Amino acid sequence: MPEPGNSTRRLLERFALIAFGLYHIPLFLNNYPSLGGGGFSDHGLAVSWGHAFTPAGMWVARTLFHMTGPMPAAVAGDNGDTGEEFGRLLLAIVIGFVGAIAWTFADRKKPGGRWVEGTLRVMLRYSIALGLASYAVAKLLPTQFPPLTPSSLENRIGDLAPMRLLWNFMQYSRPYAFFGGLMEMLAVVLLCFRRTATLGALTCLAVMSNVALLNLAYGVPVKLYSSMLVVSAAVLVLYDARRLIAMLVKNEPVAAAPDVPVFTDCFSAPVRWTIKVVLVGSVILSSVVAVEPSYAAQKVAPSPVEGAWVINSFALGGKSLDSTANPARWRRMVVEPNSITVRLESDALMRCRRTPATDAASLVFACSKGRQGDLHWKRSGDTLRLDGVFDSTRVAASGMHTDYPLMQSKFRLIFDR
Repeated sequence: MPEPGNSTRRLLERFALIAFGLYHIPLFLNNYPSLGGGGFSDHGLAVSWGHAFTPAGMWVARTLFHMTGPMPAAVAGDNGDTGEEFGRLLLAIVIGFVGAIAWTFADRKKPGGRWVEGTLRVMLRYSIALGLASYAVAKLLPTQFPPLTPSSLENRIGDLAPMRLLWNFMQYSRPYAFFGGLMEMLAVVLLCFRRTATLGALTCLAVMSNVALLNLAYGVPVKLYSSMLVVSAAVLVLYDARRLIAMLVKNEPVAAAPDVPVFTDCFSAPVRWTIKVVLVGSVILSSVVAVEPSYAAQKVAPSPVEGAWVINSFALGGKSLDSTANPARWRRMVVEPNSITVRLESDALMRCRRTPATDAASLVFACSKGRQGDLHWKRSGDTLRLDGVFDSTRVAASGMHTDYPLMQSKFRLIFDR
């Protein structure tokens, strides 16, 4: 950065303070999933708070981006890659640029505002920390990337959307996803303290650069937000760029960084600690509360009928279809708590929604085109027998429980044995 007192530095810092503030502050409550933030709900205080900033972004999107239509994602308070959010970012940049010039011109004779640097750094540190906390929790408690389900494994890679391909990749390896959440939480903790803030920013820069590139490469609709976290971390690193280059590149001794007090003169250490714990802790607690039901559902023991089945005997309307290539024959069936997926002989997938059944040994489900099923099941070892009605026709089938080679693969350190 330019030396303190330099007019260019003052201009840039004031621009950053205004622009980053206008971008991050509208997303502040979005860090609380239990309030409806993060896309967890279409209702809640977080969504109402976001709506206060929506009209300006929509105006820019309609005026400059020539977007038409109802823009439902923006109206719902979604903070993804919506035209409304790009509009707000552009507006923040313009206001930041104009505001910084006016501010710097106004105090050109008596330059002041030395508090700007400290305020900017604190705002960026906690904007990143609060934004990453909920993502870290969702990876540590595997709800962002829960275990792969048989129905997802039935999809061919070529049939997947890029984002779904990425999600399956992340869901496959629990250790890798956990490590990602651990590194995000490490960045959160390090950014909460001035002495470790630079290390936290470097950690965030590495972690979120990877995340942003994945979002860009696989079409995940949070490219803007992840990129802004990278830029925010880069600004924090920029403050210590000379010292980092001297230490890491030139191998020169480096003096301690000068302290830039902002709130140390206003609040005692116990008060500052309390603010940190409440501010960051409330986001973590909110995230845990929001994801806990999904996490608890993963621990529920599956019903004996759940899983993937290879159908080796199938009769429709009393007529066996085992020796024919009838496209209506069921080849495979996947049963999950809320859904049933059937791969037909035609190779098409038929996806159905399970409905509650009074009899635990019954599968009641509804599929597209008004088709409904009510099958009684009986399992003996790895064999499943089905008997009932589907689409007003009698069905009788039997199948063998199966697993997928992908899920049977074990970690091997040495491969030639």
